[in-house]
Amino acid sequence: MNTIIKQVLLLIAGIGLSVSVLAANATNDAAMVTVPAGQFWMGCEKSIDPDCHATERPAHAVWVRKFKIDKYEVNYRRFEECIEAGDCEPLGIGGGCNFGWEGREQLPVNCVTWKNADNFCKYDGKRLPTEAEWEKAARANTFSLYPWGNSAPSCDKAVIDNPNGGNLGCGKGVPHDVGSKPKGASPYGAMDMAGSMWEWTADWYDPFYYNYSSYSNPKGPKQGEYKTARGGDLYARKAAELRTVTRFPYAYGNYSPAVGFRCAM
Repeated sequence: MNTIIKQVLLLIAGIGLSVSVLAANATNDAAMVTVPAGQFWMGCEKSIDPDCHATERPAHAVWVRKFKIDKYEVNYRRFEECIEAGDCEPLGIGGGCNFGWEGREQLPVNCVTWKNADNFCKYDGKRLPTEAEWEKAARANTFSLYPWGNSAPSCDKAVIDNPNGGNLGCGKGVPHDVGSKPKGASPYGAMDMAGSMWEWTADWYDPFYYNYSSYSNPKGPKQGEYKTARGGDLYARKAAELRTVTRFPYAYGNYSPAVGFRCAM
């Protein structure tokens, strides 16, 4: 074969390989992890967790069916596709909102209302996770305080307020790209389930829901004023805020620079 022709073919093959690699990298942020069906213990008890709050008690057995959940919090690259498709509303700007920042593609979406998060998940062929699904994805069938285990939160495991002083986001002052703390992964490989952003769940919030929660695939109260968010955020300095059992009520129609989401199916 002519040397020039060989070089052209190798160049074409190289371009094809590069495009394939770029495509793989571009879609990697949409990866999901699988959580097997089975029982786990949801909530906490003071005897095991001194920070266990009344809204997190009692610890109770819950069975959930097999499901998948986003490995990463939804980032701007993904969300802006939904905006361009007309299925999601533009996001809040200013006051800590990332929308409009240069180089925001891999930052977690923030300043997104519950409804807008729900719209994205539907656009993506998914849904928001229930509280039970979120907690099982974060801790599996363990009583671990955090996704990575029981060791104290630190900046090598989570995007949090710098515990040694300085600025939020581990001294960076802003959110980090999704998946930037692999040492903080959950037992199933989900990233950023402590710190970074509080994450919307599908459930309405009731501080005493655990007193009457169903055993099989609980879906939360039938109605309410607030939705439940999980996981803590980049402003968190207290370890108690970052525990996998921590529940936070957030107004259904509001948005915050500390609240994002991930989807399940």
